Amino acid sequence: MIVVTAVMKVNPDQRDNYLALVERLVLQANKEEGALYYAHFEKTDEPDTFAFIEKYKDEAALQAHNQSEHFQVFFKEVEPYLIAEPEIEIAIRK
Repeated sequence: MIVVTAVMKVNPDQRDNYLALVERLVLQANKEEGALYYAHFEKTDEPDTFAFIEKYKDEAALQAHNQSEHFQVFFKEVEPYLIAEPEIEIAIRK
């Protein structure tokens, strides 16, 4: 299993736009074959800092997600809403 954690720091003025974009991504990502878990949370101690927690059955499932149209659109459109580069960690779990 592959676990991805992605932290996004969002411009407070763009919060609503960001959340609308995320909602579409999460709905579509959870329908992907090989996606075991795909969720989005706001950090309770850091307003406007969000985390994606993603689990995939294997590398092929992760690559399929990264190449999907909905992910490509999200990553292209989210950039203006962020105040820092996303922090992404990938771990392989047995």
